[in-house]
Amino acid sequence: MNKIKLLYDVVNTLREKDVLRGVATGQVQKDQARIFYVKNEFEKNLLTKQTKANITTEVDYEGKQVKHQSITEFTNLCHGGQHHKLFKHMHPGSCGGLKKKLTKLAFILHLLNSLKAEEQSDKTTLVTLEITELPEDIKALLQERMSSTDSCHNHGPHCFVKELCSIEKGNFSLAMSVNKDNEIEKIVIIFEGTQHNEQDEQHSLSINAELQLNEQ
Repeated sequence: MNKIKLLYDVVNTLREKDVLRGVATGQVQKDQARIFYVKNEFEKNLLTKQTKANITTEVDYEGKQVKHQSITEFTNLCHGGQHHKLFKHMHPGSCGGLKKKLTKLAFILHLLNSLKAEEQSDKTTLVTLEITELPEDIKALLQERMSSTDSCHNHGPHCFVKELCSIEKGNFSLAMSVNKDNEIEKIVIIFEGTQHNEQDEQHSLSINAELQLNEQ
Protein backbone atom coordinates (compact mmCIF):
# COMPACT_ATOMS: atom_id res chain seq x y z
CA MET A 1 0.00 0.00 0.00
CA ASN A 2 1.24 3.47 -0.90
CA LYS A 3 1.69 5.22 2.47
CA ILE A 4 2.14 8.71 1.03
CA LYS A 5 -1.00 8.40 -1.12
CA LEU A 6 -2.99 7.21 1.90
CA LEU A 7 -1.85 10.14 4.06
CA TYR A 8 -2.59 12.53 1.21
CA ASP A 9 -6.14 11.19 0.92
CA VAL A 10 -6.66 11.37 4.69
CA VAL A 11 -5.52 15.01 4.81
CA ASN A 12 -7.75 15.96 1.87
CA THR A 13 -10.71 14.25 3.56
CA LEU A 14 -10.10 16.30 6.69
CA ARG A 15 -9.88 19.48 4.61
CA GLU A 16 -13.31 18.83 3.13
CA LYS A 17 -15.04 18.57 6.50
CA ASP A 18 -16.93 21.51 7.95
CA VAL A 19 -17.12 20.19 11.52
CA LEU A 20 -14.94 17.91 13.61
CA ARG A 21 -16.34 16.19 16.70
CA GLY A 22 -14.55 13.84 19.00
CA VAL A 23 -13.03 12.96 22.33
CA ALA A 24 -9.35 13.34 23.18
CA THR A 25 -7.89 11.78 26.32
CA GLY A 26 -4.38 11.69 27.72
CA GLN A 27 -2.64 10.53 30.85
CA VAL A 28 0.86 10.47 32.31
CA GLN A 29 1.99 7.75 34.71
CA LYS A 30 5.15 7.69 36.82
CA ASP A 31 6.08 4.32 38.36
CA GLN A 32 2.52 3.08 37.67
CA ALA A 33 0.95 6.03 39.54
CA ARG A 34 -1.15 8.40 37.45
CA ILE A 35 0.04 11.98 37.89
CA PHE A 36 -1.98 13.62 35.11
CA TYR A 37 -5.21 12.96 33.23
CA VAL A 38 -7.18 15.06 30.76
CA LYS A 39 -10.35 14.44 28.75
CA ASN A 40 -11.59 16.86 26.11
CA GLU A 41 -14.95 16.38 24.40
CA PHE A 42 -14.84 18.87 21.56
CA GLU A 43 -16.63 20.18 18.50
CA LYS A 44 -14.74 22.42 16.08
CA ASN A 45 -16.32 24.27 13.18
CA LEU A 46 -13.62 24.54 10.52
CA LEU A 47 -15.48 27.29 8.65
CA THR A 48 -16.20 29.69 11.52
CA LYS A 49 -13.13 28.61 13.59
CA GLN A 50 -15.47 28.21 16.57
CA THR A 51 -14.63 25.50 19.11
CA LYS A 52 -16.74 24.07 21.92
CA ALA A 53 -14.95 21.98 24.54
CA ASN A 54 -15.87 20.12 27.71
CA ILE A 55 -12.55 19.58 29.52
CA THR A 56 -11.84 17.49 32.60
CA THR A 57 -8.38 17.66 34.18
CA GLU A 58 -6.88 15.76 37.13
CA VAL A 59 -3.40 16.32 38.59
CA ASP A 60 -1.83 14.27 41.39
CA TYR A 61 1.80 15.29 41.73
CA GLU A 62 4.22 15.74 44.63
CA GLY A 63 1.43 15.69 47.19
CA LYS A 64 -0.76 18.16 45.32
CA GLN A 65 -4.11 17.08 43.95
CA VAL A 66 -6.16 19.22 41.59
CA LYS A 67 -9.38 18.38 39.78
CA HIS A 68 -11.00 20.77 37.34
CA GLN A 69 -13.84 20.65 34.84
CA SER A 70 -14.85 23.40 32.47
CA ILE A 71 -17.06 24.01 29.46
CA THR A 72 -15.68 26.62 27.11
CA GLU A 73 -16.40 28.11 23.71
CA PHE A 74 -13.98 30.23 21.72
CA THR A 75 -13.06 31.33 18.21
CA ASN A 76 -9.55 31.11 16.76
CA LEU A 77 -8.65 33.98 14.46
CA CYS A 78 -5.43 34.35 12.50
CA HIS A 79 -3.53 37.58 13.14
CA GLY A 80 -0.91 39.37 11.10
CA GLY A 81 1.75 38.34 13.58
CA GLN A 82 1.55 34.80 12.30
CA HIS A 83 2.98 35.90 8.97
CA HIS A 84 6.07 37.18 10.76
CA LYS A 85 6.50 33.82 12.51
CA LEU A 86 6.12 32.00 9.22
CA PHE A 87 8.75 34.20 7.60
CA LYS A 88 11.18 33.50 10.45
CA HIS A 89 10.77 29.76 10.04
CA MET A 90 11.28 29.98 6.31
CA HIS A 91 14.42 32.10 6.59
CA PRO A 92 17.51 29.82 6.47
CA GLY A 93 19.49 32.07 8.80
CA SER A 94 17.03 32.07 11.70
CA CYS A 95 15.78 29.65 14.36
CA GLY A 96 18.98 27.60 14.47
CA GLY A 97 19.99 27.87 10.83
CA LEU A 98 19.86 25.47 7.92
CA LYS A 99 21.48 22.57 9.78
CA LYS A 100 18.65 22.35 12.30
CA LYS A 101 16.07 22.63 9.55
CA LEU A 102 17.69 19.71 7.73
CA THR A 103 17.68 17.75 10.98
CA LYS A 104 13.95 18.37 11.32
CA LEU A 105 13.43 17.33 7.71
CA ALA A 106 15.45 14.15 8.34
CA PHE A 107 13.25 13.43 11.34
CA ILE A 108 10.07 13.76 9.25
CA LEU A 109 11.51 11.49 6.55
CA HIS A 110 12.57 9.02 9.24
CA LEU A 111 8.98 8.89 10.51
CA LEU A 112 7.54 8.44 7.01
CA ASN A 113 9.98 5.64 6.28
CA SER A 114 9.05 3.89 9.53
CA LEU A 115 5.30 4.04 8.88
CA LYS A 116 3.42 0.85 8.07
CA ALA A 117 -0.05 0.65 6.54
CA GLU A 118 -2.06 -2.58 6.40
CA GLU A 119 -5.61 -3.14 5.22
CA GLN A 120 -7.78 -4.99 7.74
CA SER A 121 -10.54 -7.53 7.18
CA ASP A 122 -13.22 -4.90 7.86
CA LYS A 123 -11.82 -2.70 5.03
CA THR A 124 -10.27 -0.24 7.44
CA THR A 125 -6.56 0.56 7.22
CA LEU A 126 -4.30 0.41 10.25
CA VAL A 127 -1.39 2.85 10.12
CA THR A 128 1.31 2.10 12.69
CA LEU A 129 4.58 3.65 13.72
CA GLU A 130 7.05 2.24 16.22
CA ILE A 131 10.29 3.92 17.23
CA THR A 132 12.68 2.27 19.66
CA GLU A 133 15.82 4.23 18.81
CA LEU A 134 16.29 7.65 17.25
CA PRO A 135 19.44 8.95 15.58
CA GLU A 136 21.61 10.89 18.03
CA ASP A 137 21.25 14.26 16.26
CA ILE A 138 17.47 13.98 16.32
CA LYS A 139 17.43 13.00 20.01
CA ALA A 140 19.62 16.01 20.80
CA LEU A 141 17.27 18.31 18.88
CA LEU A 142 14.18 16.99 20.67
CA GLN A 143 15.86 17.25 24.08
CA GLU A 144 16.89 20.84 23.33
CA ARG A 145 13.38 21.75 22.23
CA MET A 146 11.79 20.21 25.33
CA SER A 147 14.23 21.77 27.80
CA SER A 148 13.90 25.23 26.23
CA THR A 149 10.12 25.47 26.65
CA ASP A 150 8.49 27.22 29.59
CA SER A 151 6.72 23.96 30.45
CA CYS A 152 9.99 22.61 31.82
CA HIS A 153 10.02 25.12 34.66
CA ASN A 154 8.02 25.18 37.86
CA HIS A 155 4.52 26.55 37.42
CA GLY A 156 2.46 25.41 40.39
CA PRO A 157 0.86 21.95 40.28
CA HIS A 158 1.60 21.64 36.57
CA CYS A 159 5.36 21.52 37.20
CA PHE A 160 5.11 17.74 36.75
CA VAL A 161 5.62 18.48 33.05
CA LYS A 162 9.30 18.89 33.88
CA GLU A 163 9.34 15.09 34.17
CA LEU A 164 9.00 14.91 30.40
CA CYS A 165 12.15 16.99 29.97
CA SER A 166 14.33 14.51 31.88
CA ILE A 167 13.46 11.40 29.83
CA GLU A 168 16.62 9.58 28.81
CA LYS A 169 15.29 6.88 26.52
CA GLY A 170 12.02 5.28 25.57
CA ASN A 171 9.79 3.57 23.06
CA PHE A 172 7.17 5.38 21.00
CA SER A 173 4.26 3.82 19.15
CA LEU A 174 1.34 5.19 17.16
CA ALA A 175 -1.70 3.43 15.74
CA MET A 176 -4.23 5.17 13.49
CA SER A 177 -7.39 3.57 12.16
CA VAL A 178 -8.67 4.88 8.81
CA ASN A 179 -11.97 3.77 7.31
CA LYS A 180 -12.73 3.05 3.65
CA ASP A 181 -13.75 6.69 3.12
CA ASN A 182 -10.27 7.87 4.23
CA GLU A 183 -11.68 9.19 7.52
CA ILE A 184 -9.69 8.90 10.73
CA GLU A 185 -11.61 6.89 13.30
CA LYS A 186 -9.08 6.67 16.12
CA ILE A 187 -5.48 7.57 16.93
CA VAL A 188 -3.64 6.00 19.86
CA ILE A 189 -0.18 7.19 20.95
CA ILE A 190 1.91 5.45 23.62
CA PHE A 191 5.28 6.46 24.99
CA GLU A 192 7.17 4.51 27.63
CA GLY A 193 10.52 5.74 28.90
CA THR A 194 12.92 5.90 31.82
CA GLN A 195 14.53 8.77 33.68
CA HIS A 196 16.88 9.48 36.58
CA ASN A 197 16.19 12.13 39.22
CA GLU A 198 18.67 14.29 41.10
CA GLN A 199 19.29 11.41 43.56
CA ASP A 200 20.17 9.13 40.62
CA GLU A 201 17.03 7.06 41.20
CA GLN A 202 15.53 5.46 38.11
CA HIS A 203 11.83 5.89 37.39
CA SER A 204 9.54 4.73 34.62
CA LEU A 205 7.33 7.18 32.77
CA SER A 206 4.50 6.42 30.38
CA ILE A 207 2.29 8.68 28.29
CA ASN A 208 -0.95 7.49 26.69
CA ALA A 209 -3.04 9.65 24.38
CA GLU A 210 -6.11 8.76 22.36
CA LEU A 211 -8.21 10.68 19.85
CA GLN A 212 -11.62 9.33 18.85
CA LEU A 213 -13.33 11.19 16.02
CA ASN A 214 -17.11 10.93 15.72
CA GLU A 215 -19.04 10.93 12.48
CA GLN A 216 -21.24 13.93 11.76
